Amino acid sequence: MPSPTRAVIQDIVLPPFDPLNRRAAELRAQGHRVISLGQAVPYFPPPEAAMQAARTALDAPDVHRYATDPGLPTLRTALAERLAAMAGTRIVNDDVIITAGANHAFTLALATLVDPGDEVILPGPYFTNHQMAVRRQGAIAVEAPVADRESFSVRWSDIQPYLSLWTKAIVLCNPSNPTGAPIDPAEGARIVKEAAARGIVVISDETYMHFVYEGAHWSAASLRAWRENVVVIGTFSKSFGMMGWRVGFLLADAAICEQAIKVQDEMIICAPAISQIMAEAAVRESWNYPASFHDELRTRRRILADGLSKIPCARWTPTSGGMFTFVQIDGCTDSTQLSNELLDVAHLVTIPGAAFGQSGEGFLRLSYGYAGAAELVEATERLRQFFAR
Repeated sequence: MPSPTRAVIQDIVLPPFDPLNRRAAELRAQGHRVISLGQAVPYFPPPEAAMQAARTALDAPDVHRYATDPGLPTLRTALAERLAAMAGTRIVNDDVIITAGANHAFTLALATLVDPGDEVILPGPYFTNHQMAVRRQGAIAVEAPVADRESFSVRWSDIQPYLSLWTKAIVLCNPSNPTGAPIDPAEGARIVKEAAARGIVVISDETYMHFVYEGAHWSAASLRAWRENVVVIGTFSKSFGMMGWRVGFLLADAAICEQAIKVQDEMIICAPAISQIMAEAAVRESWNYPASFHDELRTRRRILADGLSKIPCARWTPTSGGMFTFVQIDGCTDSTQLSNELLDVAHLVTIPGAAFGQSGEGFLRLSYGYAGAAELVEATERLRQFFAR
């Protein structure tokens, strides 16, 4: 009997995060001490202001009802003010939609702006969920490998050769997941301007905007003409340790948001009300909360760098953003197999570079956002012993 599932869905490959985590759980149940350098999640909880706001909200009748489709007006206003101050441009609450996380914001942007058959350029290595969402939309994901294989900073020269008459959007991930590389402001501005001249939208995923350790974060919304062709997506998951609360945002010109609301209503109606209340407290009272963890994250990054430097086949040039390393393994042609072997033999969760596109093959992504300093020391020693076999 033929499957009723759409062919495009059948052809999409589920990323390895969940299968690896399930296997890790099985190994832990067998008594093994598994260290996870897998999902790029922070080790810290939500700020106390957000937690207290959630506790108080439980007694408010409105928290059990729908919020307005674009989100709580007070949260949208507070976030618009924060983003405007960060970017140095004019942003108002009508430019903001509150979503159920950044992945939802990205899907919302695609559903609003990209038609089936359009081409979407993904500088590679790319965030795997971006490629999945593009394909699910019926559009064509075009991987544009980043030429700089050490810093992985995206340049216009990486993107230009992959433009065509069917290019509808360019996706930037700044700082990058999986590499942690921020975009050089001059290159970012050029990409946005060149795209605008061709009628191409730039979707800038700025999930890790609060995790740039050298210099300041550059936002695609910092350009004076950003409204012409820029959509920014973000989340409160990483900045405020709110992964399970599923709340993020989409920033675009109010005219785009007016159309995107139609999709939002059809998809989810609104983001969870209590999550929005938490997010508003975090935005208003704890906007700089993530910066208080930078020193610890720098320390963890240095521990990984020191440990990796003792492994002859592992090569990594530290990048200045995110909470992960993207490590090239000499001689590796199947990073998926290598990642599975590391889990079964060394009891380490790593993410294969192939999950982030063809240009990620031969690499492993190792996160330092959750594992503590002692675990990172042990993890790099396990890696050393594994590759010394």
